[in-house]
Amino acid sequence: MRQLLSVLFFLVLFAGCESATHVDIDAVIAEKVEERLTEFEAIINRRCLDRALEEAGLLADSIIIEQARRKKDTLDRPLKPLRPDQPELLQLKDSLELAPLFDTVIKKRINQ
Repeated sequence: MRQLLSVLFFLVLFAGCESATHVDIDAVIAEKVEERLTEFEAIINRRCLDRALEEAGLLADSIIIEQARRKKDTLDRPLKPLRPDQPELLQLKDSLELAPLFDTVIKKRINQ
């Protein structure tokens, strides 16, 4: 009986190894790695394209602004006037002597 059970066990074991549902793990892993690599490559390419488009947009904007500045018509404008020379400071000639203002006013009121 024991021999029969051991033979049956080995038959089931061999039949399980050669079944139709056997999956090659290495092939599945290689397939998943390939999928992940293609996804990663697509993400990197998308980021690179976005960065390139952003830089191209900034460059195009600056070129358009520069062209608009160059085409701006400045011929009708008069030139800026020159700054006048600084005037000479004049010294006033004072012929009167200085006298205290409030002392004289108080003395006049007291005298009246």
